Parts: sequence; structure tokens; C-alpha cells
Amino acid sequence: MANAEETFLTDLAHISDLIKSPSGDLDVLTGLNNLYQALYHRLVTQPGSLIHRPDYGVGIKSYKNAVNSIDTQRRLATRIDEQFRNEFRVVEVSGVRLETSVDNPDLINLFVRIKAIGYDELELKFAPFGEG
Repeated sequence: MANAEETFLTDLAHISDLIKSPSGDLDVLTGLNNLYQALYHRLVTQPGSLIHRPDYGVGIKSYKNAVNSIDTQRRLATRIDEQFRNEFRVVEVSGVRLETSVDNPDLINLFVRIKAIGYDELELKFAPFGEG
């Protein structure tokens, strides 16, 4: 039976830039942290920006000023569902929810419920428009 590192792979830690580990090497992510990073990159990548994978990405930043409409939220949820299910480590996407901060309407958190290989349902929180 495969362990979490084999199933969820290992990749370089890359949020806004590569991260240096305490030893001076490039830091890596494994397990669920690596899956989260892969889904985040899929979420923020604009479709068409990768020439070798033109259909890759949700392009969430293009929704920044339009997520209050129900129709836009449905289209966004559909796109997230399609894209996250294309990630081989995701078995199912069971829900997408946007939550706007009461104090600052510009801060929007995105919650996505998924089933990943070997796990029960997980709820992942993304803050693609800034921390909220």
C-alpha cells in the first residue's frame, strides 16, 4: 500500500516565490500540503496562460469584482468542480462556498469540500483575493 508521500507526491514549496529550507536547500511540500498547493495553483492560473495546457486553470482573479451575483457564483463553482476533478488526487468535489468578510467586503474566502484519495471529506480554505 502506498504511503501519503507516494500518493500525494513531493513538490517544491512555491507560494509567491520558492522557499528556502533551514538547511539552505529549496523547501518541499508533501502529502495534503502538496495537494493544497496544486489546487491553489490550479485555482489562480488563468485558462490559456499555459501554452501546453490551454484548458488548465480556473482564473479566479478574473472573478474578483463579480462574485456577488448568484449566476457568477454558479459558473465559478462549476469551473472549480471541473478543474479540481482533473487533479488525479481528487476523487470528488462536493461543495463550493464563498464567504465575504462582514468587516471588509473585499476579503472573500473560498471553501471547497473535496474527497481526496485515502481521505474522507476535507474542507479546504482558499483566500485568492487576499487574506480574510
